[in-house]
Amino acid sequence: MKEKILGYIKENKIEVGIISAITLLALILRLLVLKNYGDLWLDELYSWFFAKQKFVFGTVWELLKQDLHMPLYFIILHFWTKIFGQSDTSMHLCTIFVSLPLIPISYYLMKDIFNKTTGYFAAIIFTINTFCIYYSVEVRFYGLIFVLALISAFYFVKMLENLDRKYVLGFIISHSLLLYTFSATPLLTLFYGITGGLYLLKYKKDLLEQYCKKFLILIGIAVPVVIFNICNIIIMHSNFCSFQKDIYSFNWNVIFDILENYFTSQNFQIFTGALNVYFNMFSEMQDGLYLIFVFIPIFIGLGGILKALLEKNEKLYLFILPSALFLLSTLLLASVGAMSLLTKYTAIIFPVIICAACFGLSKISSKVISYVIFILFVILNISFLHIQTMNIYNLHRVELGGMTKVMNEIIKPKKDDLIMIPYSGNKVMRYIPQGNLIHFFLDDGLLLKDKKSLTTYFDKEFIKYLNKDNVKRHLSENPSLNMPFILYKIILKDNYLSTMNKGQRFIVISYRNSFIEQTLKDLDLDQTNTTDNMFSFIMAKALRDTILIANSYLKPVTTYTDKNNLYTIFVYEKQ
Repeated sequence: MKEKILGYIKENKIEVGIISAITLLALILRLLVLKNYGDLWLDELYSWFFAKQKFVFGTVWELLKQDLHMPLYFIILHFWTKIFGQSDTSMHLCTIFVSLPLIPISYYLMKDIFNKTTGYFAAIIFTINTFCIYYSVEVRFYGLIFVLALISAFYFVKMLENLDRKYVLGFIISHSLLLYTFSATPLLTLFYGITGGLYLLKYKKDLLEQYCKKFLILIGIAVPVVIFNICNIIIMHSNFCSFQKDIYSFNWNVIFDILENYFTSQNFQIFTGALNVYFNMFSEMQDGLYLIFVFIPIFIGLGGILKALLEKNEKLYLFILPSALFLLSTLLLASVGAMSLLTKYTAIIFPVIICAACFGLSKISSKVISYVIFILFVILNISFLHIQTMNIYNLHRVELGGMTKVMNEIIKPKKDDLIMIPYSGNKVMRYIPQGNLIHFFLDDGLLLKDKKSLTTYFDKEFIKYLNKDNVKRHLSENPSLNMPFILYKIILKDNYLSTMNKGQRFIVISYRNSFIEQTLKDLDLDQTNTTDNMFSFIMAKALRDTILIANSYLKPVTTYTDKNNLYTIFVYEKQ
C-alpha cells in the first residue's frame, strides 16, 4: 500500500503539489479565522462540557441526557482534549483537524466520478468558502459532517455501478459514521435507499435483491439513531415547551440564506448571531455592489447546477438526488413546525451541492469560458471580504471569555459562595474560578431531559400538571407576575438561603441577557401571551423571581453588567 501511494505521488508530482498547496492555503485561512474567533459561545460550551467528562462513557451519557445530537464528534473531542488539553484554541484545532481533509478528499473523489476540473474547482471553493471555513473552526460537528457527507455520497454512486464489495463497505462505514454524527441523517439515509432502489429497479434489476440486503445492514445501524430522534421529538413537542416552535420559528427566507452561504461570502446569520432572522436578498437588488458580489456568484452557482442537470449524467443524478430530496423534505417539515432548521443544519448536503455546481461549470463547452466563469466566482467571493466590513476574518465574537477576569478582579468568589445560573449554568461555570453551583439549569429542564432543574423551580408533583394552557395561571398565582412564584420561593428559601452562614454570598448570573431582556419587560404586563414563547417566558420569570427572593432575604452587595450586555452578575450576602 505504501509503495502504491509513493508510486502515485512520483507519477503525479504536479497534481499532488497543487492539491497540497490548496490544502495548505485552506489551513492558513482557517488559522486566520481562528486568530479572531473569540471565546466559546453557548453551543461550543456544550461541546466542551460533554468532552470534558472523565471517561468517554460519561461524554455519551451526558449527551444522551441533555442534547439532541449524536456522539461521534464529541467522542473525538473527548480524546483530543485528553491529549491536547481543553483550551479554546485546542478544541478549535480539533475541528480544523477533522474537517481539513475535505480539501484533498473533494479533489480525488470528484476526479474519480466526474473529472479533474470538477475536483480542482471543488477543492478551491471549499478552501475559500466562508460558510465552510467558519464551521471548520467552530467547536461543533459541522466540519466533520462536510467530510463524511461527501465520502458517503461518493461511495453511494460507486456502489451502484455493480455493488462491488469495497464500495458497499465504504458506503456503509462512511454513512454509519455520518449517522452517529448528525441526528437528521436517517432522513438522508431514507432517500439514499429509495434513490438506489428505484435506480436498480429500472436499470439493473438483477442487483436489486442484493442491494436491499446490503442496505438492511445500514438500516439496522440507523435504528438507535431513529429511536433517539423519536424520543427527542416526543420530549421537544411536549405540551410544556416545544423546541421547534418556542425557540426556532421557520421562515422561507432561509432559502436565500442557504444560497448566500453556499455561493457567496455573505453570511448574515453568522454575523448577527440572530435566530429566525433571515436576509431576503431581493430587498437589496437596488444596491449595485450587492448585485455584483452576491447575485452574480449565486447566479453562477445555480447556473452550474442547472448545467450539471442538463448533462444527463447518470452519476450526477445519483450523486445529487438524495441531497435534493433531503433539503426539500426538511424545508417542508420545518414549515409545519415538525423540525427546526438553520442554515448550518444543511451542512450534510452542502459539499454535494457545491460539487454538483463545480461539475456543471466544468462541462461548459469552452474550457476558456469555464475557467473564466470560475475565476470570476472566486474573485467575487474573495473581494467581497474586503468590501464587507463584517466578515468571518474580523468577526470578534465575545461571549464569556471576559467573565473570568471580572470574577477574579471584581466579584472575587469564594469557595463557599452559592452560585445560581438558570441558563446553562454547568457550561458557564467554565469561566468562573470557584464557588458551589446550584443545580438549576432551567433551559435543560424545559427543552431536554434534565427534570432535576424543573423540580428546583416547581417540584415533581407540580410538573405533572403543567402545560401551555395552565402554566401562566400556575406562575401567576400571586396577585401580580412581578411577585415571585410561591412554590419556588419556598424551595429556594428552605433549601438554600436559610442554610447559608453569615457572610456567605449568593451569586446570581444572568447569561445571554438579550435572549430574555424583552420578555423581562413584558412581564410587567398582565396580558403577556406566554404561549408565543414559553421558553423565554419561563426563563425570564425564573430570573425575575430569583432576584426578588434574594432581595427579600439577603443584602444586595453589587451588580455588574457586561459592557456588551451579554450577562449580569448579582451578588448578595447573608447578614
